[in-house]
Amino acid sequence: MFRSFTRSVTLGLAALGAMTTAAAHAEDAKAVRDAQGLWAYTLLKAGRSGEEMPLTGIILYKDGLFAQQSIFNGEPFETKGAMAHAGTFGPGPRGIHMVAEQTIGIDPAKQPALSFRKDTQHDISVTRDGTELTLVFGSGTIQKFRQIGPADGEIYKLEQGVLALVDGHFVLVSGDEKGVVTGYGKAIKQGDGYTLEIIRWSEATPDKAVNRKDGTIKASFDGKTFTLADGRSFKVVSKG
Repeated sequence: MFRSFTRSVTLGLAALGAMTTAAAHAEDAKAVRDAQGLWAYTLLKAGRSGEEMPLTGIILYKDGLFAQQSIFNGEPFETKGAMAHAGTFGPGPRGIHMVAEQTIGIDPAKQPALSFRKDTQHDISVTRDGTELTLVFGSGTIQKFRQIGPADGEIYKLEQGVLALVDGHFVLVSGDEKGVVTGYGKAIKQGDGYTLEIIRWSEATPDKAVNRKDGTIKASFDGKTFTLADGRSFKVVSKG
C-alpha cells in the first residue's frame, strides 16, 4: 500500500511538473508573440539610477531577429549619443532571451566615438497592452513603446547586422568595431530601389560620428545586396 501511495505521489508530481513546464513554455511563447512588431520608444528609464533618458528611436522584433536604433534627444543634436543593437531572440527564462550580435554605442563628443561589443546576452520580461509594450531588463531598466505596425514585410540577416523593410519603414543596423551604419525611417519603393526618408540615422568610426534626423537617401536592393547611393553595400546572409 505504501509503495502504491509513493508511486501515485511520484506520478502526480511528475504530471504537475509537466503541466508547470508546459505552462512556462506557453508563457514564453506568448512573450515572443507579444513582442512581434515595429515599436517606437515612449520611455527609457535606467535601472540603477531611475533616471529617465528622453530619446527617439525604435525596436523591431520579427521572425527570430531584432533590431534597435535610437538617438538621445537634446541640443546640439549633432553631439548626442546613439545606440543600436541587432541579433536574434526567442523564448527565455524571463519571457524573451536576446543575443545582440551587434551592441553599438556612438558618442560624437568623445574619442573614440564608437563603442562596439559582440554577442551580449539579455533576458527581458514582456508586457503588452494593446498597442503599448513594456520591456524590463534584468538590470531593472524599463523601456516602453507604442506600436508603429505589426512588422508586415521582410527582415534580413546581414553579414554584420540586420536590415528590415516593414510597415513602410526601413531599419538598418550594421557594422563592427571598425565602423557602423545605423538608422530608421520611412521607406518608399520606387521601381527597383527605395527612397529612405530618415527619422534617425547615426554612423561612426572610432575617429568620427555623424547624426542625422532628416533628409533622404537613395538605395537599391536586389534581395541579396542592399546598396546606398554612395556605394556602401550590405550583403544578405539569410531571410528571416
